[in-house]
Amino acid sequence: MVLAQITSLGLVDAVNPCTLAVQVLLLSALVLTKGKKEVILGGLLFTLTIFFMYALYGIGVLQIIYAFGIESIIKWILRALLIFMAFIELKAYFKYKPGAGAMEMPMAIRPFVKKITTSVDNPWMAIPAAALCSFLLLPCSSGPYVTALMIISTYTLAFRIPLMIYYNFLFTLPMFALTFIAAFGTSPAKIMKWKEKHIKELHLIAGILLLAVIFMVK
Repeated sequence: MVLAQITSLGLVDAVNPCTLAVQVLLLSALVLTKGKKEVILGGLLFTLTIFFMYALYGIGVLQIIYAFGIESIIKWILRALLIFMAFIELKAYFKYKPGAGAMEMPMAIRPFVKKITTSVDNPWMAIPAAALCSFLLLPCSSGPYVTALMIISTYTLAFRIPLMIYYNFLFTLPMFALTFIAAFGTSPAKIMKWKEKHIKELHLIAGILLLAVIFMVK
């Protein structure tokens, strides 16, 4: 059951439009200035840095949950958080507005993120750019992650780290895919256009997955 819950939440985060948009912006900058090898290196460094930073955030959240001793009421917090996120995602499908409410990057910080990612003209610059972006992505991706961490916190230490690694693997999987798609096939501009065209469907998928997790929480 826990694997199904973590998988569903990881997939919700994986289809998060703001995360995909940030990756595409960085790849676009590298495609314009560098070759195929540099695009792959930059994309992989960006993805691995995001993975590492989110692992650190996850360890921090697990420590906070333990420090506050809220394990006994996590079930009720989980239900409330999942219902809220599912409502927001389904609302975004039926009445979409960029950056408003759904798991998207707030409009106010988008220019700053765009400036960071589009200024990357060296693959190794993807590391500091990803470290900073990982923090800026939290407003639009922390919901599913915190929910997953709450579930993970109810298990023993031996299971917590593997489950967190599994979640972050699912979360970053599209980033790995986008790196090779941009290097060997579709241009980042076309990927961005596809994302904008299907953004409502991405929110619908996320909402359905969140509803599924609600029924899994006992």
